[in-house]
Amino acid sequence: MNKRENRPEQLDDLTLQGETLEGALGSLAWVNRWFGNRRYILKAIRKLCYGTKTTLTLTDLGCGGGDLMLAVATLLRKEKIPFTLTGIDGNEHTLVYAKRKCAAFPEIGFRQADILDPGFRTGPCDILFTSHFLYHFDEQGLVRFLIRQSTDIKKALVCSELDRNRFSILLFRLFGAFMPISRMARQDGELAIKRSFTLEEWKNILKKANRTHYHLERIPFFRIGLICYPTN
Repeated sequence: MNKRENRPEQLDDLTLQGETLEGALGSLAWVNRWFGNRRYILKAIRKLCYGTKTTLTLTDLGCGGGDLMLAVATLLRKEKIPFTLTGIDGNEHTLVYAKRKCAAFPEIGFRQADILDPGFRTGPCDILFTSHFLYHFDEQGLVRFLIRQSTDIKKALVCSELDRNRFSILLFRLFGAFMPISRMARQDGELAIKRSFTLEEWKNILKKANRTHYHLERIPFFRIGLICYPTN
């Protein structure tokens, strides 16, 4: 597939709320759990945090319903690593939902922001992680974001993204109807794949952003995993 789609998904509507929103967020949590996103991000964070004694600062970019934050917070508590964790999302109703889900973790806080705004920055953190979000940028916007964030991230950027290819779209069409996900998530799913970057496009983006210290790979199932380290 040579050309990326740029049409917005229904979930990109920052005024979305109620049962429709919560159904979509629950569906994304299911996808994160069963399609490898959570496993990949937890494995990377566990490795990055090994032996840490001081308080870690982490940020979840496009945190959605907070399911990845919960998984990361649970891991760090188990490893007895002190931490603070901030979830950033553009939809205030999404953050209300996430706050409710994460209420048992006082270490978790939230921030509402337009992540795609050209001036947006997360602020300093040890680890920035994200799942199924960076494809919302256009290529140049993502390059600029990576350049801006290069001085804010101390340990690494960790992300799990969709891999745009015909086979993944075909499989989604075949099996999407049988997944326990909401109607909106099913409708948005194929478009999300079509909006995503290929492995070669990621290599080009990282080159343009002057990022040379990273690990980029294809991971199950039809995803791309990236761990990007500071260059300084």
